[in-house]
Amino acid sequence: MRPGNHERIPTVSEVVREAAAICDPDGTETAVSALYDGFEDDDRPATAAESLRSELLSTVRGIDPEEDEPAAWAAAATAIWLANHPGQNQGDQVIREGVRRVFGNHPPPHLADWLEARGVEV
Repeated sequence: MRPGNHERIPTVSEVVREAAAICDPDGTETAVSALYDGFEDDDRPATAAESLRSELLSTVRGIDPEEDEPAAWAAAATAIWLANHPGQNQGDQVIREGVRRVFGNHPPPHLADWLEARGVEV
């Protein structure tokens, strides 16, 4: 590849912001906003954050211990996928791939119901 053709590596903040926008485009889910707020100033390269998956999921567990905020769980999974696939933000496809990466083909019931309501097949 020639210089300049490389995809810029996004920061953790950028992938979480993008995931939040995909999973909560209206910005009405407080748990999604809280997830973004937790990583808003995280300037680490997303691909270099080895513990990103556990950090995001742990943060969502802290925000949503009752597991009744599925959009936040979807946003965390989407951010994890986006960290390794920069520039590929095709909405529901990114959610599907993120959920598959984190939960396999069997997401938790609260997330499965949210995905079904949104029309996303896993």
